[in-house]
Amino acid sequence: MNVFSTLATATLSLLLTPILMQSQQGSPASSTTPARTNLQVTQCALKVNGMVCGGCATMVKQGLLKLQGVTAASVDYKTGRVQVTYDRKKTGPEKILAEFNQKSSGFHAELAQPENKHSP
Repeated sequence: MNVFSTLATATLSLLLTPILMQSQQGSPASSTTPARTNLQVTQCALKVNGMVCGGCATMVKQGLLKLQGVTAASVDYKTGRVQVTYDRKKTGPEKILAEFNQKSSGFHAELAQPENKHSP
C-alpha cells in the first residue's frame, strides 16, 4: 500500500506542476513573488463496478483524467475504489459521475460510502 500511496502522490505532483508553472508565468513579478492559483483541489471517493484487472484500472483512470476539472485519479481494481482529485471550480462529484458513466464502456461508477461509516 505504501508503493500505491507514493505513486499517487508522485502522479499528483507531476500533474499539478505544469498547472502551477503556468500560473506563475502570468505576471512579470511572478519570479520574485509566490504564485496565487485559482485551483481549489478537492477529492471524492468512487466505487467503480466492472473492473477485473490492472488494464481495467488503467482504462478507468484514463477515462477520469479526460474529464474537465479532474487532476488525478488513483484506482484499485481489486476493491473497485477510486480516489479522484478535482478542481471544484470546474467540476464536482455528480458531474464526474454523470460524464464518466456516459462515456465509459463497461464500467459504472457511484459515490463510495465512507469507509468509517460503521463506527459507533
